[in-house]
Amino acid sequence: MTKDFNSNANAPKKRYTKEEYAQYKQNEKEKVYQAIDEMITLVSTNPEALQAYLDTQARVDRYSAANALLIMKQCPEATQLKDYADWVEENVNIKKGAKAISILEPVEYTKKDGTQGISYNVKKVFDVSQTTARKAPAPTAVTDTSKYVAALLDSSDVKYELVDTMLLPNTFAQYDNEKATVFIKQGVGAEYGISLFQQLAREMSLAEIALNSEVYNRNEAGFAATCSAYMLCKKYGVDTRAFSVGIPEKWDSMSKQEIRGDLSKARQTMSSIHSKMYGELSRQRQEREQDYAR
Repeated sequence: MTKDFNSNANAPKKRYTKEEYAQYKQNEKEKVYQAIDEMITLVSTNPEALQAYLDTQARVDRYSAANALLIMKQCPEATQLKDYADWVEENVNIKKGAKAISILEPVEYTKKDGTQGISYNVKKVFDVSQTTARKAPAPTAVTDTSKYVAALLDSSDVKYELVDTMLLPNTFAQYDNEKATVFIKQGVGAEYGISLFQQLAREMSLAEIALNSEVYNRNEAGFAATCSAYMLCKKYGVDTRAFSVGIPEKWDSMSKQEIRGDLSKARQTMSSIHSKMYGELSRQRQEREQDYAR
């Protein structure tokens, strides 16, 4: 999927005037924006491409939806990205023939009226697979999700309550926005641990969306929540085969920018929950290490 628009061979080879170089950089940026639009068209019409995008975004959760689309186009299996200088600083070499991956980097600037604005420049990065560095292992498939369920609950900003009976059959978790509570079926056996984490990840994603929205509608938030839960499961090695991430019908009448907004909401939701879970898991690990040291 690597395209020539990001090749190092496209770098300027002659001395440019200030105006010519500015035009070169503008053309470079326009090609990147065009690539984003092409990828939005692809993922909004092809369910397999949408799932592939979610797989990529789950691995590079620090990057925006726009950059994840660019990464998917140029290096779909990317896991760790750094620019040339950062890799060199770590005494890592770029493999011969590797083509840089073009992403967008936000840059603050001062407007004529003195206020701050944000622009975007094209930044060239390389994935660890394009270097001599050792690639980190992929998440191991898990069967016991108990520690992840605990981390998800203990790090959440929304309260939860255990109940004996759920409103819907075969349901282990459900978010109630009016009560700002996630209700969880009590006594779920270990054999249902994967389903519990899958459902809980989705309901916690709905809660996260509600907390960050002026107006909340469960149906409207459903797509972003499902995508968020899918990506959380991907990150933690939990089976994702139960998920059905279909293309929303509303995308037929939405602009590319609006579709990108939906993808961004899913990414922001996943990233926020993952950050809190990661912090909680790190805290628990430190406590265990301290106990062992005593």
